[in-house]
Amino acid sequence: MRYRLQLYFRGMHWYSALALLFPLMGTAQDLEKTLLWRIGSTDGTASGYLYGTVHSKDDRAFQFGDSVLPALDRCRVAAGELDLDRSAQGGLALMTTMRMPDGQRLEDLYRKKDWKRVNAALQEHMGFMAPMATRLKPFFVLMLLTENAMGGEQPAVLDEYLQLRAREQGHRVIGIETMNEQIAALDAITMKEQAAMLLDHVDHDGYSGEMDAMLDAYAAQDLEGLVEAAERTGSMPDAMERALLTDRNTRMVHRMDSVLRLGESVFFLIGAAHLPGPVGLIQGLRTQGYTVVPVMSVATKPEGIEEER
Repeated sequence: MRYRLQLYFRGMHWYSALALLFPLMGTAQDLEKTLLWRIGSTDGTASGYLYGTVHSKDDRAFQFGDSVLPALDRCRVAAGELDLDRSAQGGLALMTTMRMPDGQRLEDLYRKKDWKRVNAALQEHMGFMAPMATRLKPFFVLMLLTENAMGGEQPAVLDEYLQLRAREQGHRVIGIETMNEQIAALDAITMKEQAAMLLDHVDHDGYSGEMDAMLDAYAAQDLEGLVEAAERTGSMPDAMERALLTDRNTRMVHRMDSVLRLGESVFFLIGAAHLPGPVGLIQGLRTQGYTVVPVMSVATKPEGIEEER
């Protein structure tokens, strides 16, 4: 179990992955169909790109527009939500954070009839890992179920692959958030809310149809379509919306501004759920005085990834 979880959380943007399961607030913007946006300052001293990623190994996540990889290769800095290589070093500390507090078990959060449904899903989808999963907080169990359901053909998730490519090109890779900040965002969500989210996920069979629709929209570079598919998965609790989207978007915009002011070309790799909307990164950067314009490109076949040696 420990080895499996270390592999899973090695470079996992769990908040971005979860954000795609819930509708985004106030997202009507009529955005162009692209995931790649060029950033510039009015005085010409700052430049870069913003690319919306998704935490998936599915081939549909790797159908890059033909401008994406050349733009990444031109930039001297790749900036993700986290530096995934560095955050992997905190795996053991994260495993402690994942555990239920005070020796509680997952079943303690449910009525018997509800726990029966949750436990059945754990047994079906997690097999021998199911008993150990009962010691984890509901949020992380939800993430494990989601990852198992999504599967995929590629050996690495998209955001991890793009950071690895940047490193191999000799570019600097940084994170604009820390693991502790992301953990603090999770702690803002009560155990009761987490338990309700997990039960909803189980009762809707993991929203498999909606997840497929979101990946189809992502492959079509359609942020609005991604939002529409997400809106069919239920509502996001207010505390979760603030912790995982609103507050984090505000922090990320300020950090992105600071990085851009250093004068190096930067390629930002951020979960696609954070881009649209009045409090999204596109609007946030524009409010800071940057030009953020769509880069239109033609979709390509999935990029092949070699297995790690």
